[in-house]
Amino acid sequence: MGFLGIILFINSVASFFVYMLFDGTQFFFWEFMRIRSNLHVFVQVFCLVIAGSIVSDEFSSGTIKLLLIRPVKRSTILLSKFITVIVWAPLLTTAHFLFSSVLGILWFYDSFFEFTVDFFVVAGAYVLRFIEMVIICSLAFTISVVTRRSSLAIGLTIFLTFTSNTLMLLFDERGMEGGKYWLMANSDLQQYFFATPPFGGMTFGFSVIVIGFYLAAFGLLSAFVFSKRDIVV
Repeated sequence: MGFLGIILFINSVASFFVYMLFDGTQFFFWEFMRIRSNLHVFVQVFCLVIAGSIVSDEFSSGTIKLLLIRPVKRSTILLSKFITVIVWAPLLTTAHFLFSSVLGILWFYDSFFEFTVDFFVVAGAYVLRFIEMVIICSLAFTISVVTRRSSLAIGLTIFLTFTSNTLMLLFDERGMEGGKYWLMANSDLQQYFFATPPFGGMTFGFSVIVIGFYLAAFGLLSAFVFSKRDIVV
């Protein structure tokens, strides 16, 4: 419930500033929602924290032994943890969307039923941002399983996420075409609709294949390490 409260607070404060900024202008509800979709980055961070700590915290608290003494395969335990993360992702995303919608109706109710092009932009942004969030959470989850350190999993994933644009610019300036195979160069599928891919030769289908490869690798690595490693807490 703490994450939901923070999301509500952030939405409330941000919506007030948007209203004050555009009050008295020709501003529509779906334009408001398009701006608010950018706040989904906070939801991504919250889910990343959950993904990066859900396994490692079991080790740090010693409760992992209580899980492993049960007649359940380790792979099943690991899968249940990952499913928990995936359940939290749409829950927080839906909460963010609903909070934004309610606040948007409060400030810009006159244009709620005026479906402009921003309606489709908002719908696409939420879907594509959700996919990106699942990818980032998968990375944090894998690092957490491999290292058993939530701080490292969360910190490293946040670092890679928020420095990705700088790193891709560096790759491009040095002519490192191999950068297009990097996960962060493909995770944001919005670039094919609202921007330009960072490297030449990249297509939507190419990014989907690269993402699928990484997700499969994350799953195999996590399952292998969790199943084979001795549990010492």
